[in-house]
Amino acid sequence: MNSEDKWLKDLNPEQREAAKHNEGPLLILAGAGSGKTTVLVARTGRLIDEKVAKAERICVLTFTNKAAFELKSRVVKKIGPQAKKVWTGTFHGFGLQFLKEFWKEAELPKRFGVIDASDSMAVLKDLMRDHSAYEKERFSMERLMAKISTLRQTGRESSLDDTIESSMALVLAPKYIRKLKHLGVVDFEELLLRPLRLMKENEAIHEKMRSRYDFLMVDEFQDTNNTQMKLIDELTSAHRNIAVVGDDDQSIYGWRGAEIQNILGFPKRFENCVTIRLERNYRSSGRIIELANGVISNNDQRHEKILRPGLANEGEKPEVFVFENENDEVEQVVSELMEFSKKGYSFRDIAILYRSNSQGGLLEGGLRRANIPYKITGGTALFDRKEVKDVLALIRSSLFPTEVSFRRIINTPPRGVGEKTLEAIESLPSDLDFYRKSKEWVKENSEEKAAKNIQELFEFLQNLKHQLVKNPKSAEDVLLEELDRLGYRKFVFQNYREAQVAEKRWFGVMILGRILDGMFGRHGRSYETLDKFIDAMELRDPVEQEGDTPANEVQMMTLHACKGLEFPLVFLVGVEEELLPHSKLGQDVSEERRLFYVGVTRAKKHLILTRVRARKRHGKLMPVSPSRFLVELDPALYEELNGGRPLAQGQRESMMADLYKKLNAQIKANEAEGV
Repeated sequence: MNSEDKWLKDLNPEQREAAKHNEGPLLILAGAGSGKTTVLVARTGRLIDEKVAKAERICVLTFTNKAAFELKSRVVKKIGPQAKKVWTGTFHGFGLQFLKEFWKEAELPKRFGVIDASDSMAVLKDLMRDHSAYEKERFSMERLMAKISTLRQTGRESSLDDTIESSMALVLAPKYIRKLKHLGVVDFEELLLRPLRLMKENEAIHEKMRSRYDFLMVDEFQDTNNTQMKLIDELTSAHRNIAVVGDDDQSIYGWRGAEIQNILGFPKRFENCVTIRLERNYRSSGRIIELANGVISNNDQRHEKILRPGLANEGEKPEVFVFENENDEVEQVVSELMEFSKKGYSFRDIAILYRSNSQGGLLEGGLRRANIPYKITGGTALFDRKEVKDVLALIRSSLFPTEVSFRRIINTPPRGVGEKTLEAIESLPSDLDFYRKSKEWVKENSEEKAAKNIQELFEFLQNLKHQLVKNPKSAEDVLLEELDRLGYRKFVFQNYREAQVAEKRWFGVMILGRILDGMFGRHGRSYETLDKFIDAMELRDPVEQEGDTPANEVQMMTLHACKGLEFPLVFLVGVEEELLPHSKLGQDVSEERRLFYVGVTRAKKHLILTRVRARKRHGKLMPVSPSRFLVELDPALYEELNGGRPLAQGQRESMMADLYKKLNAQIKANEAEGV
């Protein structure tokens, strides 16, 4: 089979054009459900197959390791193990590999650790203890960390505004950076900032990295921030063979630093850029696609594109259910779920989407009362759970302990190591890290009970890594047995009064064991794989997880959490002013409209939007208006049902007039205040 038949025969003309592109900058505007992964796989495989590039000279940056693993697996399946040499992974994974290679130049310990956002915040709070003057100030820790981030990225005081958080950041940012260095760790931001600094300051490293890859590809390009864009610039400065895939209409992470101008301005930034639009949607029915086009066409700043059905399925019109209040909304959503279940739908085929987590409570109660199984996605993430972080710290400390990991588990579960003992350990010579100080203290105080208990912990850690690698049982079984021996399971179940809550917490630990089993299965059971496992978990991407079929549960999640997913039936609830668009976001609602668009395009066969006439706010039932995103749509695009009955003639026109009246009043009020 020739290369063209192997990689291009199943592609549509636009996908084929993108996959055949060789040198020079390429922007692939991939609409929702348009098969972008298929294109990335075909282009990568064809470049190798036709000897345009060696596998090891191709780098593909993704936003999840799951996406990277899928891409590489599909290429390997067609052309064999040589494709394993393609570098695929996340931006942070790239930064971690970079710093492991150049750890000396980066002035890091060889076995440095990576801390997540919650641990970063803990470090900052610890520094605050030396600044008691700030206790009287009213400030936000989240905003303070954001200001420190801004200062680190720009290096300019002028980038800060005139707020208490900004003045605090000027004092605390250098101390925070020094503290990370003392702990022998880097945070997520440093995984990208330090490689950038090194490439600017060290010409040899810069030359090595800019000539390492002949082709760079970036998935989900609309989600990149300014630091990631700078990294892309550095890596392609020698050749400009950069292909990015993304959809500006699905750019919904501006609140966490994503810069939509990266994708909007890409053709100007990269001269002679070729732009290809993938507009055929292979996910949704024709009627859902028509409504999606109607939604996003009202945004001004965007690359022009119109989704077209890729499937011969016009489908049913999306429906808008209108209820008197939120209790009616919940009751009817539950009723509809039961009806679709009777028609043969599995609960796993159904998603309930909402703008804010606060909307989920009533819906959850309704599902529970009806005995409908459900799963809330995007609540407390697996790696944010205390138990999972504890177990990861144990595994990290058994292999390559850091101060952060060992401090976390030195008295977990409790073993009589109190503040006095910790202070005594800290008072030892400062050229030692906390782990080695603990070793020295145990030697000097071997008869003390706390010292004996810490020595038992050292022995447990030494045995844990060997058991995980050498024991023939599954990694999950070994991990759970060792945790039982430590007394950790007993500790967890004593911590939670309700057995059901404890079981759920313990299940997170079991998942960790299964992820490790999956990695051993793919990469071989070795200490090296255990090290890779720690890296993957510290990067907080459950990527190496096995692709189990989801349980038969209704999926509940926020609109931000639903990106990249698809469901035969979608309920998008609370399509009202102040919820969608959200009241806190001011007059620029373009990102909120994109968020609505993302929710709409998750649906494959059926889309049901809901709104109410009155919703409880601060304990009071308040009248609410339909979302402007509904009002601005052509009514022919959907069927509007008033609690199951069509709206009366003229009622829609009245609602539109009422909404525009309120919007005009808001604009005048803003003008009066000088907003």
